[in-house]
Amino acid sequence: MKDIIYFTKEDGQNIILLTSKSNDISMIGPDERDFKLYKRILGHKPTNVYALIDGKEFKFPKAWLTPDFQWN
Repeated sequence: MKDIIYFTKEDGQNIILLTSKSNDISMIGPDERDFKLYKRILGHKPTNVYALIDGKEFKFPKAWLTPDFQWN
């Protein structure tokens, strides 16, 4: 199990959005439910989302932050 911390960088701060555990590293992308939670936490849609996995920081592509993004 990997511990994953999702966060955003806003106004020079890291703001934690969500934490989770996953066995499958390919399943780390945020889903629509996650974005609703992020919006509730921040008061607006996030402009960037990162994941911290095993001490390494990964930035999600901007395309993943759009509501019409489809996994094909």
